[in-house]
Amino acid sequence: MENKRIIKIADRIIGEDYPVYIIAEIGLNHQGDTKLAKNLIDIAKQSGADCVKFQKRCLEKVYKKDALLNPERQEHGIEYVLSHIKKTELSDEQMKDLYQYANSVGIEFMCSPWDETSLKFLSNLSVNAYKVASADMFNLRLIEAINKLKKPMIISTGMSFVSEIEELVRFLKKIDAQFALLHCNSTYPAPYHDINLNFLKVMRQKFGCVVGYSGHDRGISVSLAAVAMGASIVEKHITIDRNLPGPDHKASLEPDEFKSLVAEIKNVEKAMGEPTRYPSRGEYLNRETLSKSIVAANNLKIGQILKQSDMEIKSPGKGVSPLKINYFAGKKLTKRNIEKDDYILESDIKTSRKRKTDNLGIKHKWGVVARMSDIDEMIACGSDFVELHLTDVDINQDKTYRKSYDIDMALHGPEYNRDILMDLSSMDGVIRKQSVDFFNKALEHAKKLKPLFRNKNENAKFVVHPGGMSMNAPLFDKIETLNGNLRDSLSKLNSDGFEILLETMPGMPWYFGGQWYHASFMDADEIVDFSKKTGFGITLDLSHSALYCNLYKKDLEQFVKTILPVVRYLHISDAAGFNGEGLQIQDGTTDFKKILKHLSETDLWFLPEIWQGHKFGGEGFITAVRRLKKIDPDF
Repeated sequence: MENKRIIKIADRIIGEDYPVYIIAEIGLNHQGDTKLAKNLIDIAKQSGADCVKFQKRCLEKVYKKDALLNPERQEHGIEYVLSHIKKTELSDEQMKDLYQYANSVGIEFMCSPWDETSLKFLSNLSVNAYKVASADMFNLRLIEAINKLKKPMIISTGMSFVSEIEELVRFLKKIDAQFALLHCNSTYPAPYHDINLNFLKVMRQKFGCVVGYSGHDRGISVSLAAVAMGASIVEKHITIDRNLPGPDHKASLEPDEFKSLVAEIKNVEKAMGEPTRYPSRGEYLNRETLSKSIVAANNLKIGQILKQSDMEIKSPGKGVSPLKINYFAGKKLTKRNIEKDDYILESDIKTSRKRKTDNLGIKHKWGVVARMSDIDEMIACGSDFVELHLTDVDINQDKTYRKSYDIDMALHGPEYNRDILMDLSSMDGVIRKQSVDFFNKALEHAKKLKPLFRNKNENAKFVVHPGGMSMNAPLFDKIETLNGNLRDSLSKLNSDGFEILLETMPGMPWYFGGQWYHASFMDADEIVDFSKKTGFGITLDLSHSALYCNLYKKDLEQFVKTILPVVRYLHISDAAGFNGEGLQIQDGTTDFKKILKHLSETDLWFLPEIWQGHKFGGEGFITAVRRLKKIDPDF
């Protein structure tokens, strides 16, 4: 089809000058029950939807073997999602039955294939179009296989950067695909302020294709706003009961909710956002859970030239994005042998890497985030110190380490102990006691690590989250009590040999894959008052504080000037909106020129705490240091 601004599904033309194409996403909301699935098909048809959509997986092709066999050994998010998928996956015969039923009631049947085996099955059903999930927008191999069927595809773009969408579109145009792109925030439910609906206009102008909106927000107002802004396709989840178990129900519509237009209009303003695209903190978590990586299809040896057949694409998304699969083809493995199903990394094909930053003339001592498991690779970055992030696994196993390091160390206390969120300020005395006990256990573990480092005879920095979070609303009326609880908890920590530094917090952090609220330890005056009264120093987390300032319309430069007298340590990264935490320097909205002129006058240690900065030998950390130095040569 020559006009790239329209696509055709069966007899239906979709584009800017045609009626909106409405997809009722049943997904996994059928709970594995075909009777319930047919009921949802009927509801979608009666509501006036154009299409019902399902998901199809061959689990052995989608997931790494160890993740599939032992989901309980994976991170919490992976375990939860994979367990639900295994419970609800429909057989080929069941899916065929639903396809035939949708045809019989006169509604289009669409499905997202998550692998090529599932795609082959769907092609035998002769479906008229394919949906590509956000998790597979990076999967060029699957997308090319769909295109060979000469059917249109609708691709969601959640969990992505603008540059990744650009690369995808270049590939789609190169293979002459019929496609539409859906703007999407892949959190469930998506907060209104994270949706950035204005990006729809950017997509339409930049990519010259059919655009739409896949909504995981509550209610209908955002979808209506998307239509007003030119969305040609709207996709929303449908359920018979939002209280059913599963990851999607909370973000789904019940049948009678199409009547709630007027009540939802007020929410539209919260959804307009900035015309930008970056993964929010919640999407970063889901990106690893839902996305895929390049892994070895068989055992590979050093010196081997990589072929396409040597590589597979599997979840979780902890390794290199499948977008890079063509980059790896034809390259020689230079670093190590790689076992079947292990991640293939960029470092495996590089003969040398200029990582040292000694020649930049950094005035401040700077560090990298490390675990004891990757410390040797991290210190090769040329930093002055490492900040060891302690986890409940490290602390509960309490391994013995003997190797010494000619580098200083700092530590970051744990956030969790298994399913317990550490909260030294909690209104619940039991949680406070559990938090104090575990922090003391962490400090004992830290005392065993300290002699391995250069600053073993000095008080080492130990960063602590102060707590004070809640799930439903910020406890602003409890700040005095929260800070009193914090003072009491801190008095019970056995911190000999360490300098406890309390970290500034964001307004709406993510814990356990969900969005929470902070009340205390955000306001600069409150933090300064606490520090001066108790003597505890502060870790200024610039990204956290920028998110707080964005949320409550505070001036970040004034915040920094106010808090700086009690700051003893810096975490530096960029931020955007309310949830864009830990972004690379200059990828967010922070005006570093203004901020660095104040920080440059100090001698504070700083950690470029970039999300995923440790990957590829700490490249993210090094990039951050170089950008900071370029912005302010005196830093």
